[in-house]
Amino acid sequence: MPVPPPDMPALLAELARFLERPQPDQTGAPSVALEPQLQAALMWTQAQEGGTPLADFLGALLVRIAQNGLRGRIAAQAAQFELLTLRAARAAEETERLSGDAQALNLMLARALPDLPQEWQGVLFSPEDYLAMNPDVAAAGVDPLAHYMAGGAAEGRAPRRITRATESLAELVEACPPPRSCRDMPEALRAATLAILGQERPEVSVILPTWNRAHTVVTAVASALLQSYAPKEVIVIDDGSRDATVALLQQRFPEPLSEGRLVIVAQENAGVSAARNAGLARAQGDVIAYLDSDNHWEADHLLYAVGGLLAVPGAQSAYTAICRHNLTQGWSDVLFRCFDRTRLEEANFIDLNSFVHRRALVETLGGFDTALTRLVDWDLILRYTATIEPVALPVITGHHVVDSLGLDNITTREALGPNLAHIRAKRDSTAEVP
Repeated sequence: MPVPPPDMPALLAELARFLERPQPDQTGAPSVALEPQLQAALMWTQAQEGGTPLADFLGALLVRIAQNGLRGRIAAQAAQFELLTLRAARAAEETERLSGDAQALNLMLARALPDLPQEWQGVLFSPEDYLAMNPDVAAAGVDPLAHYMAGGAAEGRAPRRITRATESLAELVEACPPPRSCRDMPEALRAATLAILGQERPEVSVILPTWNRAHTVVTAVASALLQSYAPKEVIVIDDGSRDATVALLQQRFPEPLSEGRLVIVAQENAGVSAARNAGLARAQGDVIAYLDSDNHWEADHLLYAVGGLLAVPGAQSAYTAICRHNLTQGWSDVLFRCFDRTRLEEANFIDLNSFVHRRALVETLGGFDTALTRLVDWDLILRYTATIEPVALPVITGHHVVDSLGLDNITTREALGPNLAHIRAKRDSTAEVP
């Protein structure tokens, strides 16, 4: 029996009423924002007989709204996370006081300091360090030495920074402290890194696969092209996109395309592993870096990642820290761990967007496993770090974004179980080889 055509005027009238009434948002609170109203309208329309075409339209509209606001949401969440992190670090610094033997020596210094020659005072007490470590003193406009002598020492405040700032990447890698933003790195460390890169000048190829990412790919490509240590080439592999990705890149980046700094490789849709392999086959650089089209780098990413690779003799790969932003669930964190092979085999803590390696590894160990639809980065990193440990650089140099609606990431779309089983089977078979 044929389905009667829907009463479209009645459907549209009911949809209009959804836009007039508050609807529950992600937290369950009533909201008059457009997205929860459209979500409620979509659910209602899907349940109506003959409402499928209208439901499809509403679904597509919600996706485009999410995509259109993506850049602002990423910027807002990243800024909020950075502010909270900065506040936490400052609070820790403000509350940190000397104790025990260190405090006893501190009090002895405070009593002896007035009688010491001026040059010795300058060595033992730093007004700049004292104000930087004690923002309350700086805000009050008090003389730092007078504050220290009057009561700062008794409160356990140090006369200067006790730990020396790291001045080389080798020292930073060896110490492996908690990660900090590349924008907060000491200028001496950045200068030393530039010196390392200036001596060898390795050429870098950036592999950037994309599929229907016209709304984010421009930001990703721009962050790769505008690196302080510029790559030789950024290779964008368009994996059969149905949107205007290629045309948009051609319009936005005509000069890098004409100069060969940006290369576009178009292919039929074959999956992310095949796309990255196509980029690897085209790459000419000494070092390979990876960037997904929905993520972006800080301007000094390649400077520190490639510099870290060169700073350790014999290193074949390196990775930095990366800031993750889950827009769907509303949280951000930093992904980084000092290298531990056992822990890496349990779960991946190296983001591919932070990973660099020498191109020779591709020739000896192969590229990405096309049998995988998810966890392809973990599989490659396990193989590339099996014999020689990667350099772990505790510097935050990029941003990884997840959003189930606006981005439809592989993480949220592809099944975990079959891919995890495939990787473990490969690992077990390798372990059995004598």
